[in-house]
Amino acid sequence: MRPRLHCLSLALCGTLFAGCSHKDPDIAQRPDHTPYSKSAYTAGRADAERDLQAGRLVVEDFGFPRKGQEEYAGILQRRYHIEVRHVAGDIVDLKAYGHAYGYNDVSKPEIKRRFNDDVLEKAETEAAQHYDATTKK
Repeated sequence: MRPRLHCLSLALCGTLFAGCSHKDPDIAQRPDHTPYSKSAYTAGRADAERDLQAGRLVVEDFGFPRKGQEEYAGILQRRYHIEVRHVAGDIVDLKAYGHAYGYNDVSKPEIKRRFNDDVLEKAETEAAQHYDATTKK
């Protein structure tokens, strides 16, 4: 019985992966091999350029909520007039990821140029420390 189940599992896996063998021309990979949508990346870059031209500084964010996430957004807004735009939760599709990747490839260098190289990291660290200090354990 076991060999039959094993063969069935292999056949099922082969069928599932056979559909993945064709390459989607819209899917690319970052240097760390994270896949993303190229068309969404291009759209994200264009959206960031428009926002910068309009005087808006924005960082697109996604993923699990982090310690002090709301405080982080508040620090960036109050001190630097940078908006944190949460675009997806912990489940991120290739288009949402591609858009955020492209958007941030334009906006983050401009933010760093205007303020300093580690302004985003410092705000995140400060927010996490504030969260730890004010949250009951």
